[in-house]
Amino acid sequence: MKFEHREIPDGINVTDVHPLKELVVLLSGATILIVALVYILGLSAGFMAPYIPFDTEKRLTASFPVEAPADTAVEHYLQQVTDRVVEVMDLPEEIEVTLHYSDGDTVNAFATLGGNVVVFRGLLQKLPNENALAMLLAHEIAHIKHRDPIVSLTRGVTISAALAVLLGFSDLDLMGEAGVYTMLHFSRTMEQQADSEALQAVYTLYGHTHGASDLFDTISAWHKASGNSEGVEFMQSHPLDQKRIKTLSAQATSKHWPQAGETTPLPQRFIDGLKGQ
Repeated sequence: MKFEHREIPDGINVTDVHPLKELVVLLSGATILIVALVYILGLSAGFMAPYIPFDTEKRLTASFPVEAPADTAVEHYLQQVTDRVVEVMDLPEEIEVTLHYSDGDTVNAFATLGGNVVVFRGLLQKLPNENALAMLLAHEIAHIKHRDPIVSLTRGVTISAALAVLLGFSDLDLMGEAGVYTMLHFSRTMEQQADSEALQAVYTLYGHTHGASDLFDTISAWHKASGNSEGVEFMQSHPLDQKRIKTLSAQATSKHWPQAGETTPLPQRFIDGLKGQ
């Protein structure tokens, strides 16, 4: 065998592709893989979350500070309406709903872990009738029935933990009280399902659906008057107000539920209590 020495051609180890372009391609591919992995983990966690025992969910909130009930006419009436709503919503036996009234100006209401529903005086003062109040309470109770808070939290914690590990963050304190509440964002699908079930509860209670959409009209009017499109958890992730109302009307029509009827006025003692009288 004869050995022959040949010179290496110039540029044999140099690609025609600009190195910055190669870097962009590599980073884009890595980003897509990370996003896909995190998304799959989040979906998997959300799928498994409803199987977490409700007692376990309640224990997660056992240490959270809760404002003690003041035993007022406002709270008595809210509890009465809540009990009636719960009665017609066919909740699983293990789920308990606990209502909390907050004497704050915040125009808000939300469902959270452990079957807790929080309503604020700022929103209650704007409701025109009991039917709208029942729609509000039924919507939040529907979230609890469907286990939306624990699904939302589990997805949020899983996604945050996965990102922290993949990106090398060392701070994994995700279960603090602030972290729990900031992760409770419901998807639009969750909101639509809660709307649908709440409308059915209103029909069952009153024999018609008139007044249910008053809730959305009220919040929409407040948005326009205040110029505030943020801060109302009840409206976050929801379809646009008018589209939402049309969807509920279409549901009532398809179910042959009457959309006209007399609304039930709010008791004067309740109205006076909201005003501090």
